[in-house]
Amino acid sequence: MFKNFLQDSFFYTKRYYGYIFGLVVISFIFVLLSVVILLILGILLAMLMGVDISTALLLNDKDIFPFLSSRFIFYLILMVLLLVIWLFLAVAFVQYPLVKTFIEITREKEIYKRPFSIYFEKIKEKNLLMGLKIIGLGLLLMFIIGPIFGIGIVCIAEAETIINILARLVVIIVGIVGVIFGVYFFLRLMYANAALVDKDLGILESIRESLKLTKGKMGFVIAAFVYSTIVSIIFQIPLYIVDILFKTGSFQESALFIILSLAGFVLYLIAVPYFVIIQYLPYNILNSYNKGENHQDKQIDQTDDYVIG
Repeated sequence: MFKNFLQDSFFYTKRYYGYIFGLVVISFIFVLLSVVILLILGILLAMLMGVDISTALLLNDKDIFPFLSSRFIFYLILMVLLLVIWLFLAVAFVQYPLVKTFIEITREKEIYKRPFSIYFEKIKEKNLLMGLKIIGLGLLLMFIIGPIFGIGIVCIAEAETIINILARLVVIIVGIVGVIFGVYFFLRLMYANAALVDKDLGILESIRESLKLTKGKMGFVIAAFVYSTIVSIIFQIPLYIVDILFKTGSFQESALFIILSLAGFVLYLIAVPYFVIIQYLPYNILNSYNKGENHQDKQIDQTDDYVIG
């Protein structure tokens, strides 16, 4: 499976490289325009309510909260509501079409698909329900994986403060187990979002589908995840180097720093289409293997029925 994954990842990247890059740019423009609209609405709302927006700069100071006017607090509440609505619309009209398109173009090698047509068709669907389901699934996964992984991290971090050796050992073991289980559940459920978007499932159904797809395939899931992580880290190394040089202070204004910054950013952008492919391709590979296994099981059942008959 992993060998097929590597071969197909280069195949799909070569076939759809320009399309993927174009889709990412278009989505970025849509998000940017929506942010501008959100800011304009915020400014207009402040003008209508007679609120001084510059007061928001003082919110970092905790002592300012008792002195905030009720009008300004109401303005903040309305802005939070606008932000929630903006997030929902961005998921429904940007994230959903993008994810659906990436899943579709990494599904079949024999069929050449038109990514832009798929993308804009999904936008025309105005599938607000899908946006709600994506957000709901994200929150549910956060509540499932977050506490398990968080308990593990906290236990490991706080183990050094425990004086009793036996108690410290128990806390470290609990922490390690928590981290392992957190990573395990993350890997088992990492395809729930793709299944939800691809098959228009419910939130719980998509979780069950991810568990079904990854059952008995954890070797491939881990290999694909590790490979994706390593590739991402490799292409981010120039950015890490630039960040280290930036923190030195003396290197910030030099021409070499500007050239390295641009080169690192461009190199990362060039690799973005490949990152997209290796993110969504494993789902389709698991899906195809799962369908193949189910087909074989049906053939065996039919053969058994024939023999019995």
